[in-house]
Amino acid sequence: MDDQQIDPQFAQEVQIEVQKAKIQQQLNKQTEMCWDICVGSMVAKFDGRTESCITNCVDRYVDTGLLIQNRFQEKLSMAGRLG
Repeated sequence: MDDQQIDPQFAQEVQIEVQKAKIQQQLNKQTEMCWDICVGSMVAKFDGRTESCITNCVDRYVDTGLLIQNRFQEKLSMAGRLG
């Protein structure tokens, strides 16, 4: 292999990892925003509304994480069949 060439499969894997990192960064930003909206500042005890809001944030985080994981798995499967 020429030093100037990059293995296409390796390049694709790197691209997928970069995409994952960007999505994870965005997901973390949304989680922080959700926390700020629900909690604002720390208090000794959360009221029912705050607990419900935090539960909703957690549910959305898990749902989004699973969606992303499934989507990347599909991409890897398709790439494996094509390559």
